[in-house]
Amino acid sequence: MKTLAGVLVGMVGLALGVASDGALAATECNTPSPPFFSGTVVGGLVVKAGDFCFLDGAHISGGVQVRPGGILVACGSTINGGIVADGALNVIVGAEEIGCSGIVVNGGVQISNTSKGVLSPAPSIALENSVIHGAVHLAGNLGPIAVASNTIAGGLFCANNALPLENEGLQNVVTGPIRCEFE
Repeated sequence: MKTLAGVLVGMVGLALGVASDGALAATECNTPSPPFFSGTVVGGLVVKAGDFCFLDGAHISGGVQVRPGGILVACGSTINGGIVADGALNVIVGAEEIGCSGIVVNGGVQISNTSKGVLSPAPSIALENSVIHGAVHLAGNLGPIAVASNTIAGGLFCANNALPLENEGLQNVVTGPIRCEFE
């Protein structure tokens, strides 16, 4: 009986170790300056305050989180797990104006409380030329927002943004409800 209990305790310990947050810790996007990611990142990516993160040809598993004061520019990449940004300075995804190709997001996009932006003349938020397999939620953002030429599966939702969205004359294909105003 003691042997069976010991085996069970060992198996539970192993399972907890594999499932713990430390097993696949998120990669911090903070070096080199600015950090360019073009390979595979497993366990997610975190953009902290003061960090500028540029994804080009990256494959991220575990999603991307942009914390207050961080900047994300994503081009030609795949993100499995979605994008969550709260209080970012800029979130720029697939913007042709900067020579950036669109991305694929397997998950939703939630961007809230973004500032007026620091990458002039870019909008504070640009979601362009991308395929998003999930809903897009934009709430409480202060600066200009461009949402153009995307395929969005899951709906497009806005609440309490300072400005209406701009589609730059390029329509989005949205499967699901659209609860945003465009200029």
